[in-house]
Amino acid sequence: MLAAIVVCAAVTYSLRLFPVLLAHRFRDREDLREISALLPAGLMLILVAYTLLEADSGMQLSRLILAALISVVVNLASKNFLIAFIAGFAVYFLSGVFL
Repeated sequence: MLAAIVVCAAVTYSLRLFPVLLAHRFRDREDLREISALLPAGLMLILVAYTLLEADSGMQLSRLILAALISVVVNLASKNFLIAFIAGFAVYFLSGVFL
């Protein structure tokens, strides 16, 4: 049992350490800097598209679209992801209560 814990701890530590060590090696590359700037928005776009495609009904789809639009508008206005996330969540929740 102790050996399994040690092995799991070593693997977990290694998986967190090696990317950090490799990041220092490639820090000055311009192409990786561009990818790291675009990656969060690209991943968010994929998640939003998947969520919208998996909507069960037309009502749920309209609630999701409304929440996504409000999140984008609030994010563009405030430049704060947390506020935009909370606003989108609140709109989705309130639209379910009142619609």
